[in-house]
Amino acid sequence: VVVLLALPFLLAACSHVGKRPASIAWPESFDYMETMGEIDVMLKNRQYTGDISLKVAYPHMLFFEVYSPFGTTMLSVDRSEDHFVMRTDEGLITNENEFYRLFNIEIDNIIEDLTLKGPIRTDGPAPYKERPGYTVVYHLADGKNMICWKVEEGDFCIRFNDVSFSRERPDGKDNSGTN
Repeated sequence: VVVLLALPFLLAACSHVGKRPASIAWPESFDYMETMGEIDVMLKNRQYTGDISLKVAYPHMLFFEVYSPFGTTMLSVDRSEDHFVMRTDEGLITNENEFYRLFNIEIDNIIEDLTLKGPIRTDGPAPYKERPGYTVVYHLADGKNMICWKVEEGDFCIRFNDVSFSRERPDGKDNSGTN
C-alpha cells in the first residue's frame, strides 16, 4: 500500500530529474532562440506548470508547445509573418486577436521580450521592461535563466534549461557559415 501511494510522487520526481538550468551565456543582441524549458502560469483563471519547447525569430516568428506531464501537447502556437495557428484542447484558433484576448499580450511584444529588444531598465532588483498593461522581468544574469510576464491577472514565467542562439542550416553550418 505504501509503495502504491508513493508511486505517483516517484514518477513526478523522475520526470523532473536533470532539468536544472545550465549556465547560459546570454548575448546582448540576438534575433533567434531555440530552447527547451519550463513554463509556470499563475493567472486567475489558469494555473499550470509544465515543459515547453520554444522557437523565436525576430521580428515575426514564434513557435511554442506546452506539454502535459505525460508528454502530450496541451497548447501550441505557430506564428509567422502571414500565418497564425493556435491549437488547444478546445480546438483550433486562427485569429491572432484571440491570443490577445486570452493573455492580454500581443505576440509581436512577446517576440521582442524574448529576444531582448527594446529598452530594458536596470534600476530595479532585476532588469525589467514596462509595457502597457504588464511588466516583463528578466532573471537571466542571476542564474535563474527566467523571463516573467506580470499581468493584471497574475503572471507567467518561462525558465530556460537549454538554449541555442544560432539557427543551423541542413548542411550543419550556422547563419554565419561556420560549424
